[in-house]
Amino acid sequence: MAEEPVSQNEQSNIKTELSRDLGLTSALAIGIGTMIAAGIFTLSGLAIRNVGSAAILSFLLAAVVATFTALTYCEFVSIYPRTGEGYLYARKTFSPPLAYFVGWALFLGYASSCAFYIASLSSYFNEFIWHSPIEALFGILMLIGLTLLNIKGTKESGKFQIWVTAAKVVLLIWFIFGGLSFVEIDEVMERFSTDIVQIGSTAALVFITFFGFSAIAASAGEVKNPVKTIPKAIFISMGVVTLLYTLVVLVVLFAGLTEYTEASMGEAAKKFLGYIGGYVIIAGAIFSMISASNASIMAGSRVMLSMSQLGHMPKEVGIINTRTRTPIISVLLVGGAILVFSIVLPLEDLSYFANTVLLLALILVNSALIMHRRKFPDMERPFKVPLVPLLPALGILANLYLIGQIFQHPLPLILAVGSLLLGVLGFVAWKGAQAEEKALPGINSHIAHSQGKGTQDKKQFRILVPISNPYNIENLMQFASSIAIERKAEIWLLRVVTVPEQLPPTSFDESIIEKEGPLLKQARKIAEDRGIRTHALIRVGHNVARAILETSNERFCDLIVLGWKGYSSNKEKILGTITDDVVRLARTDIILAKIVGDSPIKRILLPTAGGEHARCAEQYAATISKANDGFVTVCQVVAPSGDESISRQYLEKAVERLQAENAKVDSKLINSSSIPEGIVQAASDFDAVMVGAAGKSIYPQIMFGNIPEAIAKNTDRTVIVVKHYHPVKALLGRVVGE
Repeated sequence: MAEEPVSQNEQSNIKTELSRDLGLTSALAIGIGTMIAAGIFTLSGLAIRNVGSAAILSFLLAAVVATFTALTYCEFVSIYPRTGEGYLYARKTFSPPLAYFVGWALFLGYASSCAFYIASLSSYFNEFIWHSPIEALFGILMLIGLTLLNIKGTKESGKFQIWVTAAKVVLLIWFIFGGLSFVEIDEVMERFSTDIVQIGSTAALVFITFFGFSAIAASAGEVKNPVKTIPKAIFISMGVVTLLYTLVVLVVLFAGLTEYTEASMGEAAKKFLGYIGGYVIIAGAIFSMISASNASIMAGSRVMLSMSQLGHMPKEVGIINTRTRTPIISVLLVGGAILVFSIVLPLEDLSYFANTVLLLALILVNSALIMHRRKFPDMERPFKVPLVPLLPALGILANLYLIGQIFQHPLPLILAVGSLLLGVLGFVAWKGAQAEEKALPGINSHIAHSQGKGTQDKKQFRILVPISNPYNIENLMQFASSIAIERKAEIWLLRVVTVPEQLPPTSFDESIIEKEGPLLKQARKIAEDRGIRTHALIRVGHNVARAILETSNERFCDLIVLGWKGYSSNKEKILGTITDDVVRLARTDIILAKIVGDSPIKRILLPTAGGEHARCAEQYAATISKANDGFVTVCQVVAPSGDESISRQYLEKAVERLQAENAKVDSKLINSSSIPEGIVQAASDFDAVMVGAAGKSIYPQIMFGNIPEAIAKNTDRTVIVVKHYHPVKALLGRVVGE
């Protein structure tokens, strides 16, 4: 199989990172710029239409709900001051599928909320500037321009954000002062709606206006001193915006308009400030929507960047351009999603859609804080939310309340849930189609040397034997040969040589072949002396497990036999770094063999409980025993006071299955209060103990932990652990496993 071409960027393997160009002013501009946008310029009129002066209460309610989650964000960003915000926090706390769900929800939220700004931009432009025959034309042109700006660089888009945000705050203050003289407090109370349900529904509608705090956290990887800067920026921006929103609603309320629509603020501006002043405010509204769109594109692309870096999006999505130091593909994907949303959904539905997916994400982020405190109680937290779990729990309840209000608008709710499910199904499909080695870091290994010739028949049973320990070659090959003889298999031998990540796998010293070649010849001779066809490869790469998986995939292997020392010295790994990755990702049967002594394995003790891995172990035990003219003893451990009848039934069925394989077999009950201890004691009469992986888990830590390791550590006999490849469970393992 031809080797994939290696890009120049991969060859140099220089990791380009985002540049930290944003200070407090830029962070405030991102937050305020996102919040003071279409939300206030279009939703203020719609909110007043719904509940009159109680729109102030709706905005305040939305602000309170947002504050609970803003506190959670502040604590998390003080711990993880990197790009990715809510998704990153979930990834550090939850299982991978739940973290992916948060990331996907945030991506949809940023894209749909930006589409809301873009649609509002087109609405204002058509209403007040020029009525285009293509209603969405101006918004689409702005979207293209902002996407290109975000591709150009963070510093440029940050400067743009500061100037535009400053300008619109000044214009907004001008508008407020122009209309305050028209406000009458008595009339405010008269026009105050007491419809609690409608006030809550309106709060759900306008919640999108306060989501700017998340956009600040999303850019943490590009903010200077993020631990101190981001919490300041979040609370300053939310305080400023809440005050401005309250005053704007008061002023628009007393504009004397005959109807309140998404263009009400523009009409109010013309009344309070005259024709020219009104159009200045309208221009400010348009610029506000542009700046909010810019911040949303930046935030959404950074979530996708983080998902790519942590394995929940293709790696290509997270490539950072070495010249612009921006994630160009992420920016383009977010821009494309915004375009689709802005065309497909009307303005108000866009708001409810965005709020639904964002509120669901924020519920999980608040839950993550509660779990994170329990999971990592001793972790240093520069910013610490008080009254945990009470405050995040209140945030969860408040977010659920707002989602409940959206049930009055079924179409955007159904579309939101459907989009979330579609993303989850897409993730599962992608993981299922993904070559297993792509889940590991690094680039493809390079075949430096090849010996022998394997058959091209894909139906041929192939055993892959990676050679790691030169001193264990003979024992491992004798073991693999026993399986190959009965299965009429061929053996593929693999020796992996690693080079530093700074060097491409193609740049290796030819002396590697001279050094490693004799080891492979030695291994081949052992197999060929028993009449087994062999093929040997030397691969050069950055990651041993990746090279093993590449070989297994390219050569259509059915079984991987790995030498195993019987334990791991790394507390975070059950089998060892390399073996864990191979066990988790390989689409073949796996055998781990801790081989003791050099005598043929004739007497095999086979503990069994009838699961799929145990049955697979039975088949391999039968294969090995027949090759060496030996026998298999199936056994079960029963507590002294336990019921032996069920165990005898298991053993009888196992004996029948092994006899069907023409193996010599008997059975044995072991009385012991400890499964590992009972097996270790019984193992003294056998050459090897063969066990199947636990059948109820898709995690390698459970499948190969505890019992096999306890047996391997405490017995001086060979220990063989078997894991059967099951396509559906393997897919779940790739989706769920770390």
